[in-house]
Amino acid sequence: MFKFSILSAFRRKLVSLLAIVGVGLGSGLLVALLSLSSGIAGRFDTTFQSVSGTISVSAKGGSSFGRFLGATGDPLPASYAQQIEELEGISLTAPFVSAPVRSEKFGLLGQRGIGITGVIKGDDLFGFPNAHITQGRPFEKSGEVIAGSEIFAVGSFSNLDLKIGDEIVVPTGKPQEFVTLTLVGIFETGDQLNDQGLFASVQTVREISGLGEGEINGILVQAENPENVDEIAKNIENLFSSAAPAVSTSIPGNLFESLGSFLDLLTIFLLAIALVAAAAGGTAVMVVMLLTVFERRREFGILKAAGWSNFNIISSVLITSLTLSILGVIFGLSLGSGVALAIKTVSNLEIVAFGWQMFAWAGGVGLVTGLIGGLIPALSAARVSPIETLRGE
Repeated sequence: MFKFSILSAFRRKLVSLLAIVGVGLGSGLLVALLSLSSGIAGRFDTTFQSVSGTISVSAKGGSSFGRFLGATGDPLPASYAQQIEELEGISLTAPFVSAPVRSEKFGLLGQRGIGITGVIKGDDLFGFPNAHITQGRPFEKSGEVIAGSEIFAVGSFSNLDLKIGDEIVVPTGKPQEFVTLTLVGIFETGDQLNDQGLFASVQTVREISGLGEGEINGILVQAENPENVDEIAKNIENLFSSAAPAVSTSIPGNLFESLGSFLDLLTIFLLAIALVAAAAGGTAVMVVMLLTVFERRREFGILKAAGWSNFNIISSVLITSLTLSILGVIFGLSLGSGVALAIKTVSNLEIVAFGWQMFAWAGGVGLVTGLIGGLIPALSAARVSPIETLRGE
């Protein structure tokens, strides 16, 4: 019976192929969306961990997040960093200077400006860019710069024209004055925020921005206990409430928690789309099996007259349905993996992650929907009357 039921799946090859494709598209879409969701979530978690327990300090009205564009607002006195470090509950401060770099070398990215950062101390809060060089070498002297890997990851979409050894001519804050930078390396810290910027010596960045020796653009602060960041942020603002300039604080972790909720909703939405596609695949199997049962009514009647029970008939139809589903799942898992890898290749971003759980889940959904799609036709086949069939009714 088993071999007979499997071979029955291929009596009408074109119709069977449509059922296999239907299940495959559902399973494939599920794999592609799950791998994308998992990859994005992984990148998000890595960045979230890197900013957990940190506080960004900038002049009131500005934002330390602006350093990614080189625009943090008004400068702060460098002495603020020492005063903040003396507050209770703070383990480390990292004062920095930043400036915008606008150049045709960066294509579309260069039009809005890419932030270049010089870290005065506390490099670990920036992920030690100079210690995570993937190509080239670290910067060693004034005029040398290293670029984050994320800049090159989106380069295919922004007409990036940059490679190690290239010179980048950057306007300074003074009219008709320019600074020539040399790209000596590419770094990757794993923090996609830092990896989309440039880093150079403090002297180089001051030359571009025009900041004086006693000025900085912002301060990153590491709390001893991440649970106390809100309280520490208030203490920092209160410390300089009557100073000129006053400061404002922002907590990257809070922003990422909100983004995490959005990411969860996005994952649910993607899963809903994939499940609808999987249900459509199950419907395709059901339609094919209903057509098959209708065409084989006489055959089922003869089989029952020969001694097959209702259980045998139902089992035979379900085995046929399961055969189509298994082939559809194999096709779908291959298709979904190929699509996900193609997206990764085209985007040049690490936004795809595979795991056995997603393959098991996608395969399980495909098999279950296929079996459910074959259940109604199986019950219909079991109701065939051998007497009426043999009479030709």
